[in-house]
Amino acid sequence: MTEQTPYSVNLSPEKAKELAESGGALLLLDVPAGTIVGIDQQTFIVGPKFKGVKMLPPGPHFMSCNATRHGGNGGGGPDFAPTMGFFTHVAPRSVVVRRWDPHEELLLPIQDDEEVGRLAAGVRRFEFDAYLAPYDLSSFATWQRLSNHISAGVIERLSPVAGGNICVTAEADPFLLGPRTAAETRLADQLASKEALQEDAQAASEAGEAAEARNGQAGASASGQLPVPAAAKGVGRCYYTRLPRHAKVAGLTPQELTQLNMDKTRLLDTLIADEYGGNADIMLGELQFAFLAFLLGHSLQAFGQWKALLHLALACEEAPLQTRPRFYADLLAAVHAQLDHCLAAGRGPGASQPSPLGLPMTEELLADSFLKRLFARFYDMLHTAGGSVNPQLQQAEARRLQQTLEAGMGWDFSIGELAGESDDEDAPVVVEL
Repeated sequence: MTEQTPYSVNLSPEKAKELAESGGALLLLDVPAGTIVGIDQQTFIVGPKFKGVKMLPPGPHFMSCNATRHGGNGGGGPDFAPTMGFFTHVAPRSVVVRRWDPHEELLLPIQDDEEVGRLAAGVRRFEFDAYLAPYDLSSFATWQRLSNHISAGVIERLSPVAGGNICVTAEADPFLLGPRTAAETRLADQLASKEALQEDAQAASEAGEAAEARNGQAGASASGQLPVPAAAKGVGRCYYTRLPRHAKVAGLTPQELTQLNMDKTRLLDTLIADEYGGNADIMLGELQFAFLAFLLGHSLQAFGQWKALLHLALACEEAPLQTRPRFYADLLAAVHAQLDHCLAAGRGPGASQPSPLGLPMTEELLADSFLKRLFARFYDMLHTAGGSVNPQLQQAEARRLQQTLEAGMGWDFSIGELAGESDDEDAPVVVEL
């Protein structure tokens, strides 16, 4: 790894005092030196004195970590364990306390409430101040655009239980998620390879248990079934909303059923009413949660949910044009922030530094992308609607996103350019008489 420049944040004494008194803190105990720790887009390589981050602006944040092992990759350099991460919603003057578990190699909540209270009080008395890195406010505006719909309720609704970490090793085998493009298949291979490396390392250190596990995996392979990794302590799957793919309504004529699946507004309305309690902002929060869990937590389950949410939303016509223009303006603003961040990350002298493991094939996934087909149909629909499109949707958010996609990806959204293209996964259901 290249040498890191010293970490510093430029703040006036007044601003630093304000944030120290009203901001939140993340206290991380017993984290080994050399561990990679991330908070939102910021990344730290843990030194001997590091105990967390202070001056956190109130609101949602994503904390991640990667254990390191030297010489594990055969080349003598550091070998990174899979990313572990969790969302937390920080209230003013609140303190989030986690302790490193050396066996599981991740950060876990402390179960003793009295101990947590003593440690949090110590942080508020500035007893740990010299060991806490200040949050870099220069990147906070970008983080707000990426997370402004993620409420405390969204985090509680979607996160693994009992303070669990998001990690690809806790998800279903990547191949069972059915990647449908070449880049998604390569991502599944990459994640499966990392999982296998982690299992091999555990097998080497726990010979007795590993022998039994290997025998069980061999039996599964011989029977033609893929081995399912055992659930690790402190990690789990997210509780994403189950999304409808196609409408099935009794009593409709074939023509009505075909139209219902070509314009999925009715599916969207039912989803928002039944699953989100009528609050469409929760759906936007889930979209942002899933995107960040994929981008920063390397979760393939999260990528699948982000993709499914966009497939549903961008397959609607009545909703953006008539019934939910405000929702679609917010949706396009959220997606614009996401794609703009992906296209800018790591480019140019002023670009934000990616995590040491890199963005997980994000650019390749975008170039491969289902997004081109989705947005081609969406923009073709907006053009056909003409003057009936809400000005805020058409002139502001839709146009800005289109410019980002055309400039950053080189995609051409000329009218009718891709009107005939369709992916089998989400092609309209045509019912013949």
